[in-house]
Amino acid sequence: MEILNALLVGLPVFIILLGPLMFVHELGHFIAAKRAGVRVEEFGMGFPPRLVRLFKRGETEYTLNWLPLGAFVRMTGEEDPSDPRSFAAQPKRWRLLILASGSLMNFASGFLILVLAYLLFATAPSEVRFRVVTVSADSVAARIGLQPGDEIVSVNGVDLTQRVPAGNSALPDASALRSAVLRAAGQTLELEVLRPVADGAELQRVVLRGTMPANPDRTAPLGISIGLRVLRSERVAHTLDQAAGRAAQDVAAIFIGLVRLPFELIEQRVPLEQARPVGPIGITTIGVSLIEERDTQGLFPFVRFAGFISIVLGLTNLLPIPALDGGRILFIVIESLRGRRIDPQREQWVHAVGMAVLLALSFVVVILDISAPVTLR
Repeated sequence: MEILNALLVGLPVFIILLGPLMFVHELGHFIAAKRAGVRVEEFGMGFPPRLVRLFKRGETEYTLNWLPLGAFVRMTGEEDPSDPRSFAAQPKRWRLLILASGSLMNFASGFLILVLAYLLFATAPSEVRFRVVTVSADSVAARIGLQPGDEIVSVNGVDLTQRVPAGNSALPDASALRSAVLRAAGQTLELEVLRPVADGAELQRVVLRGTMPANPDRTAPLGISIGLRVLRSERVAHTLDQAAGRAAQDVAAIFIGLVRLPFELIEQRVPLEQARPVGPIGITTIGVSLIEERDTQGLFPFVRFAGFISIVLGLTNLLPIPALDGGRILFIVIESLRGRRIDPQREQWVHAVGMAVLLALSFVVVILDISAPVTLR
C-alpha cells in the first residue's frame, strides 16, 4: 500500500515537475532548427512509442507519444552532412545555436518560473525550528545521541523555536542554538528533540542528556550542521520589479554555488554525499517533500525548486560530455580550431560511447536515489 501511495503521489509530481522543463528544452532546439532551415522530420510530445500522429504541417510531423514526459526533435542528418538541409551540413554558427538553444530556453524558463514564484506564491517563515542535518563523529552531539533529522525544541529548558515578526524579511537567528549550548559549558546539557519515527511521517519527543566540555569549540560546540524546519509562514507580496530582482539573485546564487562547490568539497565544508548527482527519482522525491509542506509554506518552495531544476538542467546539458549538447558543441569548437571537420563516423561513435557511459552512471544514480535518497529535511 505504501508503494502504491508513493506512485500515486510521485508519478504526477514527476510529470508536472520534469515534463514541462524537458519539453521547453526540446522546443528551443526545434525553434532554432526551423530558423536555420534544417529539415525537422518530427516534433514529438512525450517519448516513443508513438500513440498518435496529430497532424503534419509543412515537412514536419507532430506526434503524441505514450510516455508523457518531455518531447523530442528528429532532424535530418544529425551526423551526416550529405543532405544540404541536414543539421550536420549547416554552418558552425547555426549548429552551435541549435545545440545551445535548448539550454538557453531552460535558462529563460527557469528565470520566468522564479519570477512567477515570487510574484504569485512567495512566503516567508514566521516560525521555525532547528533541524539537525549532519552529526560529526566523536562530537558532543554524537556522544549524547543526537541524530540527523532531530528537531531541537529546547536546550536546558530554553525554548529554541524561532519566531519572526510579520513583515520582517530577516532570517531567523541561527546563533540562538549555539549561544544556548555555550552557556552550558562544563555543565549538564539537556536537549529536548522531536525525532522522526520509522516512516518519517510522525515525530516522537525524546530527551537527551550529557555533559558539555569546559572549553567547547565556540563555532560548532555540538559538532553538528543545522537546517531550519518551517512551522508556519506568511504570504509576502512582491512587485514585478522586486520579483525579478529576487529571481536574478537566485540565478546568480546557483552559478556562484556551482563554481564554489569543488573548493568546498576539497575543504570538506560540504559532505560528499550531499554533492552527489541526483536523478529523476531523487528530484521527484524532493518535489514530493516540498508538496507535502504546502500546509506550512504553500506552493512557493515547489515552484521555486522547479525554477532551479530548469536552470540546472540547462547547465547540465552544456557540460562537455559526449552525447550531451555540450559534448556536441565541443566537437564544433575542435572543428574551428583544427580548420576541418572531424570524421562524422568517429564523432558518432564517440557520442554512442558517451551515451553508454551516461546510461551506466544514470543507473548508479537511480540506485543511490532509492537506497540513500537526498532530502531537504
